[in-house]
Amino acid sequence: MKSFIRTLADFRQAEFPREIDLACPEEYMQKKLRSLSRPYKRTEPASTISEGDAVVLTLESELPRFHRPMVPVNVGAGLYDAELEGQLIGHIPGETFAVSVQGKPVTVTVRSASRTTFPEPTDAMAAEYAAGQEGMEGITTVAAFREKIAREYRDDQRQEALFAGMQACMDYVLTRSDWAFDEDELSAIIGDEVSEQRRNLAAEGLNYDTMTDGEISRSFGVEGRAELELLFRQGAEQQIATLLWLAANHGVDSAAYPMQELMEQDLDWSFLEDYVSGQLTFTN
Repeated sequence: MKSFIRTLADFRQAEFPREIDLACPEEYMQKKLRSLSRPYKRTEPASTISEGDAVVLTLESELPRFHRPMVPVNVGAGLYDAELEGQLIGHIPGETFAVSVQGKPVTVTVRSASRTTFPEPTDAMAAEYAAGQEGMEGITTVAAFREKIAREYRDDQRQEALFAGMQACMDYVLTRSDWAFDEDELSAIIGDEVSEQRRNLAAEGLNYDTMTDGEISRSFGVEGRAELELLFRQGAEQQIATLLWLAANHGVDSAAYPMQELMEQDLDWSFLEDYVSGQLTFTN
């Protein structure tokens, strides 16, 4: 390769969380346990509004969104308006009261309120649920279900911690090192990316080369062609930088290989995975 490293940052200087708590939060566990009791859930009237209740409101206000005869709201979900929903808690069906939303008064009448409740999971529920789920063979009790959920949570946290640490090291090296990029090598990667986008857009009946900035914005979520081409270049720079870093850590002389041949070398991330794994401490 003609691209090369001027100065390579030491990935071991990257900061990332090293002590990871593997204790499964009870709130997380309770959400999972609802899978067992969901077929037996009950919906009943709520005498006082609490978070999670489903209410139907009449709203009167000078604000169009808050002037409606019939509005269903899931309290606390924030799907309608978090400011309004927070002021509903503690009120009762049939009550009319005033609240403030966006600094404006809103008159609220609670037409109805209902609450969904879930019975306490039983071993029979656990066995019934597990029988219909792949990977839950042998689960016949709530205790066994809880242990499986806790074990899977611990495994997920370990994996997330490993990925987060590796990503922090990558970001540290890519942003703090000094790279010398060869324009021909950048152009080759950018050209491959543009060709791929041409094919994808052609399948949608679009022509990449004649698209307006507005059409590019709608397709790619950028302001226009100039910003998109800048993103292509940044992606190419990151790809080359990553390849150079991998080669350096594997003791491979990148200058001895054309770029495509270097890409085909067996350069893996085991060195970084081993480092991050050795840095992590797990509790609970």
